[in-house]
Order: sequence, then structure tokens, then C-alpha cells
Amino acid sequence: MEQSIVCFAILLVGLAAIGYQSARHERHIIENFPPITDEEFLARCKPGTNPEIALKVRKIVANQMGVEYERVHPSTRFIGDLS
Repeated sequence: MEQSIVCFAILLVGLAAIGYQSARHERHIIENFPPITDEEFLARCKPGTNPEIALKVRKIVANQMGVEYERVHPSTRFIGDLS
């Protein structure tokens, strides 16, 4: 019984930490990546970038990483910004 209570407490602490990290991650995205339009996104891409491919990749990244499409910038990094 006592072991079950300890396991449950550890689970609750883990869930709280995940919630905290998720909230911190969301604040990071909101503060550092304001929404931009497709036109602004393309203007920030390197010269010669295919616009159609760039916008498809933007959409895929937003969907897979669970962030708002408008907050994905060409300078966004997978590690550190979106993870």
C-alpha cells in the first residue's frame, strides 16, 4: 500500500513537471516567435528558396511540432525552439 502511494506521488510530480515544461515551452514560442504571414515568412527565407516547398515545409513543421502555423519562422530551430 505504502509503495503504491509513493509511486502515485512520483507520477504526480512527473506530470506536474511535464505541465510546467509545456507551459514554459509555450511561453518561449509566444515571446520569441510572433505570428507572421506567409509573405513575411517567404521574405525571411534565403534567396532562391522555392516558395511552394517552403510553405509546405512550414505547414508540416507546425503540424508535427504542435505549434501555430503563423509562429513557424525560417529561423526556427527544432532543438531549443520547438522541442
